[in-house]
Amino acid sequence: MHVSSLSEVMTMRLQMTSRINAGGDGPVFLMFHGYGNDESEMVRILDAVYAPARFHTDLSVSSAPVGSSDFADSDYSVNHAESAHGETGPSYISFRATYPRPYMGGNYWYPDGCGVEERQRECAAVGEAVTSLLDASAFANRKKILIGFSQGGYLSYRLVKAYPTVFDSAILLSPSFMGEEQAALDSLTRFFLAYGAYDRTIPAPDQQTAHQVLERAGLLTYREYPDMAHAICDEEIADIRDFLRAI
Repeated sequence: MHVSSLSEVMTMRLQMTSRINAGGDGPVFLMFHGYGNDESEMVRILDAVYAPARFHTDLSVSSAPVGSSDFADSDYSVNHAESAHGETGPSYISFRATYPRPYMGGNYWYPDGCGVEERQRECAAVGEAVTSLLDASAFANRKKILIGFSQGGYLSYRLVKAYPTVFDSAILLSPSFMGEEQAALDSLTRFFLAYGAYDRTIPAPDQQTAHQVLERAGLLTYREYPDMAHAICDEEIADIRDFLRAI
């Protein structure tokens, strides 16, 4: 695992943690963490999905920053997980959000509580940078799967909306769809959408909006977990695994 910076694309510079099996034909995961966290958050989730038998760490995800060392030195690292495509670990790029959070640590994609137009504008800038990166030959003819938690889930949805033919699937974990009530999505991207029944971070109307927008688009797998708040649970990891197997 390594951390690097993308070249300047448009006006945005992104940092990322990546693992790319250059000669492989398996999917490439594009991953976006939640508010106040960093790129290692999503590696933890993907690690759990691909190494279920050996991964016994607490999978709770919140708005607290998580250090990348959680995975870099772990015997359960995604680097050792055997994928369904016969490769050593899945290929992924896990991006760090564009704004550092002062004093508290971690990062965010757009300011907490900002307006809908600002959220969409910030997501559009990230989308331009990410899709420019995907023009590289290493990603040609490979499935591209988005995974995002909370802010990262909304960002993943906005990428599909802006680039409806680029991404094969999108896994949206506890996103807010505030301001998307009238949105129409014309894409063949398959969606997995999930919330905890005790999630008080994302208002229920915003959860309902996400469900309705994606259900209208079709190709939606929806899950709600009765004992979960704004987090990730073992049952959700298993459902993500099943969703990926089905596609």
